Amino acid sequence: MNVSRNLKLMLMKLGRKGHDVSLIQEQRYSRDYDSVYSRYKLTFWIEGEKKNKKTGEKKKCKVPDTYEFNSAIELLQYMVVRANE
Repeated sequence: MNVSRNLKLMLMKLGRKGHDVSLIQEQRYSRDYDSVYSRYKLTFWIEGEKKNKKTGEKKKCKVPDTYEFNSAIELLQYMVVRANE
């Protein structure tokens, strides 16, 4: 199974459904296991309001809603469920 291709297809499907979404893949070294592992961050950008602390003024902006996954399979499962909503 080509995971990176499937991730790209699911990102396209989510984008076509109207979601503003981004995906970041990090590779990190684990001293405990002496190996490299991947971590994925899936971020949905949602319209929201941000309040200026000094002036109290509110303005519309995009607020991140981030989910982290340690395995590509878990990420794909979540993306499939979210795309089929």
